[in-house]
Amino acid sequence: MSESRIRSLAAKAFKVLETKKDRSEYIRRQYIHSGSKALPYGIVARKSNFEMRPFWGAAEKAMSNNAPQPKYDVFVNFRGEDIRHGFLGHLAKAFSRKQINAFVDDKLKRGDDISNSLVEAIEGSFISLIIFSENYASSSWCLEELLKIIDCKEKYGQIVIPVFYGVDPTNVRHLKKSYGNAFAELEKRHSSLKVQIWRYALNKSANLSGIKSLDYRNDAELLEEIINLVMKRLSKHPINTKGLIGIGKPMAHLESLLRQESEKVRVIGIWGMGGIGKTTIAEEIFKQNCSEYEGCCFLAKVSEELGRHGITFLKEKLFSRLLAEDVKIDSPNGLSSYIERRIGRMKVLIVLDDVKEEGQIEMLFGTLDWLLSDSRIIVTTRDMQVLICNEVDHVYEVGVLDSSEALELFNLNAFKQRHLETVYFELSKKVIDYAKGIPLVLKVLAHMLRGKNKEVWESQLDKLKRLPVQKVHDVMRLSYDDLDRLEKKYFLDIACFFNGLNLKVDYMKLLLKDCESDNSVAVGLERLRDKALITISEDNIISMHDILQEMGREVVRQESSADPRKRSRLWDHDDICDVLENDKGTDVIRSISVDLSGRRKLMLSSHAFAKMTNLQFLDFRGEYEFGEDFLWNQKYDRDCLVLLPQGLQSFPTDLRYLSWMNYPLKSFPEKFSAKNLVILDLSDSLVEKLWCGVQDLVNLKEVRLSYSKFLKELPDFSKATNLKVLNMAHCHNLKSVHPSIFSLDKLVHLDLSLCFSLTTFASNSHLSSLHYLNLGSCKSLRTFSVTTYNLIELDLTNICINALPSSFGCQSRLEILVLRYSEIESIPSSIKNLTRLRKLDIRFCSKLLVLPELPSSVETLLVECRSLKTVLFPSTVSEQFKENKKRIEFWNCWNLDEHSLINIGLNLQMNLIKFTYQHLSTLEHDHVESYVDYKDNFDSYQAVYVYPGSSIPEWLEYKTTKDDMIVDLSPHYLSPLLGFVFCFVLAKDIHYCDRIELNITTNDAEGDDEKGGVNIYMDRTRLGIASDHVCMIYDQPFSHYLTSIANNKRRFKIKVTARTEINVYRMRPEVELKGLGISPINHSTYRNLIQQMGIV
Repeated sequence: MSESRIRSLAAKAFKVLETKKDRSEYIRRQYIHSGSKALPYGIVARKSNFEMRPFWGAAEKAMSNNAPQPKYDVFVNFRGEDIRHGFLGHLAKAFSRKQINAFVDDKLKRGDDISNSLVEAIEGSFISLIIFSENYASSSWCLEELLKIIDCKEKYGQIVIPVFYGVDPTNVRHLKKSYGNAFAELEKRHSSLKVQIWRYALNKSANLSGIKSLDYRNDAELLEEIINLVMKRLSKHPINTKGLIGIGKPMAHLESLLRQESEKVRVIGIWGMGGIGKTTIAEEIFKQNCSEYEGCCFLAKVSEELGRHGITFLKEKLFSRLLAEDVKIDSPNGLSSYIERRIGRMKVLIVLDDVKEEGQIEMLFGTLDWLLSDSRIIVTTRDMQVLICNEVDHVYEVGVLDSSEALELFNLNAFKQRHLETVYFELSKKVIDYAKGIPLVLKVLAHMLRGKNKEVWESQLDKLKRLPVQKVHDVMRLSYDDLDRLEKKYFLDIACFFNGLNLKVDYMKLLLKDCESDNSVAVGLERLRDKALITISEDNIISMHDILQEMGREVVRQESSADPRKRSRLWDHDDICDVLENDKGTDVIRSISVDLSGRRKLMLSSHAFAKMTNLQFLDFRGEYEFGEDFLWNQKYDRDCLVLLPQGLQSFPTDLRYLSWMNYPLKSFPEKFSAKNLVILDLSDSLVEKLWCGVQDLVNLKEVRLSYSKFLKELPDFSKATNLKVLNMAHCHNLKSVHPSIFSLDKLVHLDLSLCFSLTTFASNSHLSSLHYLNLGSCKSLRTFSVTTYNLIELDLTNICINALPSSFGCQSRLEILVLRYSEIESIPSSIKNLTRLRKLDIRFCSKLLVLPELPSSVETLLVECRSLKTVLFPSTVSEQFKENKKRIEFWNCWNLDEHSLINIGLNLQMNLIKFTYQHLSTLEHDHVESYVDYKDNFDSYQAVYVYPGSSIPEWLEYKTTKDDMIVDLSPHYLSPLLGFVFCFVLAKDIHYCDRIELNITTNDAEGDDEKGGVNIYMDRTRLGIASDHVCMIYDQPFSHYLTSIANNKRRFKIKVTARTEINVYRMRPEVELKGLGISPINHSTYRNLIQQMGIV
């Protein structure tokens, strides 16, 4: 087809084709027939077919996910000779003042084709602003830009705003006057097809809703309207977080803080460790909100800039950006009252990034009371003290990414996509585990590994075990370098020894202090926390992020990279073997910590520690699965982790923390001094006796000797006046405890469980602080009598005593009492006086006949006593109504009398309805609520009641003897708040199971159109079920599920199948259910219960 023929057809087509899609389709076909190699913008070739992306969508349509990463807010398309020397300059300045990032190419444009940089600028803009002026159409360059803008509008939904500057929109649309003349000239220089495409693009863009300069009195008003419209469109545009993973939650939280009203300027702190994403979050907050303020400034790296250029430079930079003009300041403390008044009348947004010192904010502003109350200041810092001293209004702590976010961020940077490359799956998981959710680490490693083969990945990951990534190390070390000498020492001690030991602050104060009068540790630890170098949990446990730990260890490694004996702290297995086995120890070494799991044994000489006079912390540990053989067989033995064939002559006298798993000697060296010991842990040791005589143990807080099966006696602890924890569990040969133990008035935790040889535990002394006492499985124990009124938990599992001590009723603080497998014959009636008792476990008490009245505080009652005949309850219903029982189980209590069974049923009905009422949900509740941990923690979502019986209680609304039933909710139950009680009867002869699983599905009442289902789990001991049992349960996920079903359908069918589970991996066949019951609970049900019971 000839070119003239194409031109003729194009001219005719554009007159008759009305739809945008048809016009575009026509252009495509002409390009195909003309044999042109290039397709016009918006037309994409796919194999032998061609697809036209239709020019649809309103201006507000959001840019699609495949849009290029936005770089600019606005791209300005204009004819330079018309507006360059006047209007354009004012427009650019207005954009700058409003912190709108605009691309304005004011260079002289020559030629017909636009540059690649301009194409990228158009694609990378949220908005394109087209300024149609008198001579606009005479520029083929402007028209080519216009084509690209239309292409971005159709492909990405880019916002396009036309401005008609000094021209009538009608003349632009219909090519009249200067526009008609311009196109006549274009047709002389260009192919008709190209001209037709320009004409179409011009017509399309001119038909968009825009701004006409002729509607405004002057350029100032016109500029104000343009800026307002651009800001409005930007504010409506969704946040593009491409490449910014996990930023949604902090953005939402911080934006809500920005919008809170305040009587004074609001200051918001963003705090966290290095590399965690503080600056990134602040940048995004600034970008998304700066257009709402009259003046904005983002000051990056404040502390660094202050150090390089001084305060005057930084203040000039800040105030110049706020006013969008050059501001000069004569002195560091100077700011003209005129400038101050101008800024004080403005609503400003200021971000101060990476502030390290408390006084830097004051240096910039003085006081903040001269700023407008609508203004906002955001401060990012690693140092909490900066925020505290400047009395910020809110502090947002930036946390690490969760595992899924971390994987997504890593994939995006390593593979340029969000999903994982299958062949790199295991290696990527190792990276995620190493980075522990720190964005900086993930990005650095991703860029390091991008494009590399698996062999390089494996090599690099192996290297990480020995040496940190330098870029990450440098960032993390900035906070460390700001510490003083003592703070650095504390940091390195935690990094190289204490991290992961779950020690509390009060222990660390003792362990780290240099002398008795040293009070600097508390201040130092607070400083480390403020610098985000450690975390202190709500229960005062100190921990450190793994990457910070690695940085600290690298600092120590650099003390002597080649010779470990010259380092202050050792943790590497090979280094420790070299130093200890070759007697290379020196007085430089302060701590040794090594995990010997799966490693070769250490063979030490008797002088191994002789030269380590400053050794304070020693930890030899390993992980073993003890198994039942070890627990029950006193002859069980295995090899030691560390061998001392010639014994040990001495330990360093300054030892404060000594943990030696499987210590190989029968006792400590003769000259051993424990005066500085804070923690002593010889778990699973071969020790028979610690030391002779009385040691000065004033600093001692914990002694752990568990699994030391050869231990025969304990030393005199009379001088251990600060001892809190004493654990001798599984010390099979321990026959008695030293009397001094009963005089320890600060002892909180005492564990003697499975001390098979222990015969007596009795004293007249008062253990005033004891909270936890465990004498479980002390099978030889015949005498148990101790005076302590502050016990919180008492475990007397499997002991042979047949009665509780006379002082038992005085345990007013007792919360947990465990008596299972005991020989107890009776429980004193005074148990009802234990008003804090929450849990009572009396399973397998084979001689117990009567369960007395319990206090109303009991939430969990576990009973499995075949001998039990009678259960007593409070005499009045009102007293029973005060109860809050959550888990009550009477398994295999088949000798219960009829009266007790009736009372149990009534009591459980009352508790179950009350509990369900307290957890009612709305009909609109989404049952797909996050119950991701349900299977592992189902008991936290339940109230469970079990007792011997074969029939569903009469009070339940719907019941059947089959495994399915129809639920037809009457209008009475369709109230705003609703919950469901579920009941089933388990048939006898269920053997050996850990838990019971119920699968519940719902269908239409007619039996088809399955709606879905849920599972309910219940714990069960492995001893099986010897008779039929009634199980009543409120299960929150199940109740919410049925509530959502009821919201859509009044009548539905429920089917239930039950299985027993031996463990989480082994399921058994279905078990028989003898009945099902279900009852909706709402406010009316609860009120009826109260009236029925006569409760006022």
